[in-house]
Amino acid sequence: MPTQSESPAAVSGTPSKLVQLLRKRLRQWVRVVVVLAACVAVAATALAIWWLNSLNGLPDIGDPFDVAAFRAFRLPDEQNAFTYLRRASEKLTPVVGMVGGNGAEPGELKFSWSIANPTLREWAGENREAFELFLQGAERSDAANPAGDPKDNRFIDGRLISLALLEASRREESGDTAGAWDCYRAALRTITHLRRRGSTLQREQARGASPPLQRRLTDWATGPRTTISQLRTALEVVLENEPKPEWDLFAVKYGYLELMGALERPIPLSAQQDIEGEWTFRLGDLSLSPEMVGQLEAARRFLLREPERSRRVLRLLCANYLAQVDTRGHEAQKPAVWAVFNETNPGPWGKIPVPLYPVGPEAPAGARALPPQDVAGWLVASLDARLRLQMGYEEWLPPVRPRDGRAVADRKAYRDLVIMLATEIYRRERGAPPPTEAALVGTYLQGLPDDGSAELADGTTPIVE
Repeated sequence: MPTQSESPAAVSGTPSKLVQLLRKRLRQWVRVVVVLAACVAVAATALAIWWLNSLNGLPDIGDPFDVAAFRAFRLPDEQNAFTYLRRASEKLTPVVGMVGGNGAEPGELKFSWSIANPTLREWAGENREAFELFLQGAERSDAANPAGDPKDNRFIDGRLISLALLEASRREESGDTAGAWDCYRAALRTITHLRRRGSTLQREQARGASPPLQRRLTDWATGPRTTISQLRTALEVVLENEPKPEWDLFAVKYGYLELMGALERPIPLSAQQDIEGEWTFRLGDLSLSPEMVGQLEAARRFLLREPERSRRVLRLLCANYLAQVDTRGHEAQKPAVWAVFNETNPGPWGKIPVPLYPVGPEAPAGARALPPQDVAGWLVASLDARLRLQMGYEEWLPPVRPRDGRAVADRKAYRDLVIMLATEIYRRERGAPPPTEAALVGTYLQGLPDDGSAELADGTTPIVE
């Protein structure tokens, strides 16, 4: 009970001050929280605005060609060379007991049936049924992957070409040069089918099969039993298999769909680190777990707006290539710019230069949506597209360097075969080789084939990296 000298207010003074202090602190904390929330909201809004505008300047042109019409291309099985080649691949038996060094193989510089590896000779004899299917497939007038769907890339065994070269050498040694030519012709037409209608991997197989075929055809053409009439027939067939611009159009479209499909599949972190270098995050003696590294990578992809960024870039890149192929028949074009990926681990082949070509006013609108230099800048700033192009899909790119393993692709291989056969006919008929390649024009050739070297980039091409 308070005394007469103690008022109730005095007694409750201390609690009242405490309440006021708490209320003051609470108001301060509320202000801090409000300020922090406002800052977070401003930062989030700024981030959202930046994120939404991060692809400004990178137009989405959509698919640069009629994808539905492209996928609709198909052939009946009896007209489809690939149907026969797949059946032949299924019949092909494995080579068992092959030991290097005890006999030559068809791809070597010096080769004949008599010095062939005995295991290979036995293998060739065991695969007569596969070889007959191979011959039937080569004679088809066209080819198509199932339903024209790039995702259905069923296996075609590259050893079928080796089987044909083995059989050709066996026939040639027995004196049957005409029968040997039938094998070489089948190999040539199969390579043409793969170049014209194949997937990126199948075109790579065709490119790898061209040098062995040329070596064996050269041996056959210069052999004493091969007649001038047979040489002329061979030259006519090779000329019929000249690479056409529409082959490259098909390859660009096929490769585009393969790449766009690859964007829908995640890249294993280990494969990504092989290219970009291993990621290590440490805080003192502590390191982040693989799960946390994966979460950081997901955040990076979100901020980069992947895979949308890469989709837009690849559409522009494909539109540029389609326009370049369309105008190739008018004038050879060197790349306008190289997009070069500057990576921590560039790989055994070094940096991959991606060419972009000049675009004229006659090109489709999609190809003119962005200048080549700007497309190159967006490409090197992408993540998914850049990684895919470094993981094997660079075979989709046009060749741009003399040292490129693809040389100048199909046209150089074709040119070498034409010049070799025409030169041998000239030598047989005139007793000496031609003084120059130009001497073949008129009697033997209508003109010298283009090897595509005029389109190779040189040291003057600008680089974006």
